[in-house]
Amino acid sequence: MQATPKSPPTVVVVTCYGGPWLARAIESLQSQTLAPTRILIAVSHSDPIELPDGPEVVRCPRPSGFAVAANTGLQAAGTVPTIVLNDDVEAHPDFVAALHAAHQALGPGIYQPRIVLADSPDGVPRIDNTGHRLFLDGFNIARERGRRLEQSAPPPCGEVGAFSGAAALLSPEVLAATGGFDADFEAFGEDLDLSLRARRAGFRIRFVDGACIHHALGASYGRIGHRKLFLVERNRVRAAVRSLPSSAVATLPLWTGLRLAAMGVAALGGRGLGAGVGARGAAAAFMGGLAGAFAVPDALRKRRADRSGWTVNDREMWGHMIRHHARPEDLLRGAHP
Repeated sequence: MQATPKSPPTVVVVTCYGGPWLARAIESLQSQTLAPTRILIAVSHSDPIELPDGPEVVRCPRPSGFAVAANTGLQAAGTVPTIVLNDDVEAHPDFVAALHAAHQALGPGIYQPRIVLADSPDGVPRIDNTGHRLFLDGFNIARERGRRLEQSAPPPCGEVGAFSGAAALLSPEVLAATGGFDADFEAFGEDLDLSLRARRAGFRIRFVDGACIHHALGASYGRIGHRKLFLVERNRVRAAVRSLPSSAVATLPLWTGLRLAAMGVAALGGRGLGAGVGARGAAAAFMGGLAGAFAVPDALRKRRADRSGWTVNDREMWGHMIRHHARPEDLLRGAHP
């Protein structure tokens, strides 16, 4: 294992619209007890927008999704530990210090903070996520979403199945091994895909109890919508085919059918992720799965290219999926509180 750099991490904040939320995010980063080495704003297009003074700015030459913009920022950051953030977050004062300390202690990997909803409907502080759990078809779901903040607890094993793209520290070793986010993902699922590829390359996704941010869930892309449902299902198939165990890939339709059946039964009772989606939402999810099926040859090509760098075999990958498998209660709660 390489020695972990002692300098504080660089932070890359990905934005499309700029404006007040971005300004709040930057202000919270500039008020840290441990100052980041650098703060970079990665803009997903070249059009003029309102940007705060101070941080360095890098831009995508043409309109791009989160993955391309994040990669642009990561490339500008260089081979250093880097925290990637959405622009709709506010970091607690010890956020950078806690992630840096965990990285120093545990070495290369991905580090997931506690993410708290910035606008809980009932005014009670509640969790957005503490990482993600996994279904056997690659679908991921936020761990602890909607739970009261005082009831939040770290995972017993100290790790999560996948990190949240809203906020995570990525070590340079992870980026060197994986190449960063998949640029073919428009939005949604690029964090799942990178999580699975990083795990295949032998890296852990660790939860950091002392690192916390507030997240205005959906401020950038919306909490739910037909386009989101389409992208989630399409990209879930891409990520699954690229990195899940061969036996899971071969039985993907079975696992997806079981998941959708369970979600459908829950929705009939007005509960769970499928409640309120309606016929158009169900159609969008179906079309997303179909688009994912058409993308299988490309995902298989990438899988073959990745395989030479895998240090985690199919049996170990099954262990990761089962250890972090979604719970029944995950199916019964809503898409958002």
